[in-house]
Amino acid sequence: MRSVVALVGVAVFLQSHVPPPLVVHEWGTITTRHGPDGTPEGRLNRIAADDTLPSFVHRYEPAATGSDPRNALVKTVITPGRADVTMRLETPVLYFHPPVGWRATNPVTVSVRFRGGVLNEFYPNAEPQVSLDADRLNAKVAAGAVPRWDGVNLSNFVVGQLRWTGLTLRDSVSTPRTTSHVWLAPRHVRSAGVVSPGGESERYVFYRGVAHLDAVFQTRLTSSDVRLAAPARLLWLHTDSTTIPATWLVDVRPDGRVAFRAHGAITLARTAPGRELARLPLFSARDYAASHVTDLRHAVKRALTASGLFDDEAEAMLETWKESYFRTPGLRVLHLVPREWVAYFLPLEISVPHVATRVLVGRIDLVER
Repeated sequence: MRSVVALVGVAVFLQSHVPPPLVVHEWGTITTRHGPDGTPEGRLNRIAADDTLPSFVHRYEPAATGSDPRNALVKTVITPGRADVTMRLETPVLYFHPPVGWRATNPVTVSVRFRGGVLNEFYPNAEPQVSLDADRLNAKVAAGAVPRWDGVNLSNFVVGQLRWTGLTLRDSVSTPRTTSHVWLAPRHVRSAGVVSPGGESERYVFYRGVAHLDAVFQTRLTSSDVRLAAPARLLWLHTDSTTIPATWLVDVRPDGRVAFRAHGAITLARTAPGRELARLPLFSARDYAASHVTDLRHAVKRALTASGLFDDEAEAMLETWKESYFRTPGLRVLHLVPREWVAYFLPLEISVPHVATRVLVGRIDLVER
């Protein structure tokens, strides 16, 4: 597949004398947790030990939150967690596939923003900041001034940002030593290495964060099914509708047996916020089997590659998230995140001509009382 992309790029170059673009692929997860009635639960910056990152990963705590540990956004196993952290943006990684003839000296600047959240873990090192969306707040701000966030209320008016300046792409790079599975798994992709001006290097650009945002679906757990509804607000949907091509209801038992049910395409319409979209029946005892883990993994991988990821990228994503997707006990909904959601809440800018494919999976953990 990569060779096809390269050949197409060369053909375009020969015909138009325009250099072929850089190919950029990204994957990641947005995680939320809902009570049985669908109420989003907070304190998601309190994490399990398996979710901690290597010590060389850079952390950012905004000055507005750092003075009071109860307000801290840092993800640790000991923090009480903030009640307004209702979403984790987890392990987005960016892979770079340069065209034939790319010069390693060509600098690349990458910038990503997170509406409604703060980007507080990243590698290589970047320039972090957090501000308020002055236009949406109708704030009267002097020209050139950046409104300050007080650190108290995390809302979708908060905008976190990371900026990597002057990255270079190389065939071979020296990577940090680690035994962390979630860090090593994304390395198994045939992509260019990334080197920062400070000398930090990796096979990918990594970041993650926390936010006060709703899931793509509203949920309600009944005695017989899980009901999915459109969000109450669809500010991010600028077209008449969008289609979520793949959704799965998954239940993992403590003994490792798994049941799952795939649902067909689900359409969200801008004119119908809050509308019920689907009812996913719960499982009976005969639906569970240890072998279903493999079946589910294959189904999700097919959806990831159909969305544009290369085979090794999809495999790296699933290997990174195999514990929380497929092995952690509990009932959950997995789904592909609409591209419109990604473009609105997580806008990405790259300083050179490029073609980007961004694939996020939504994970909604359903709390059973």
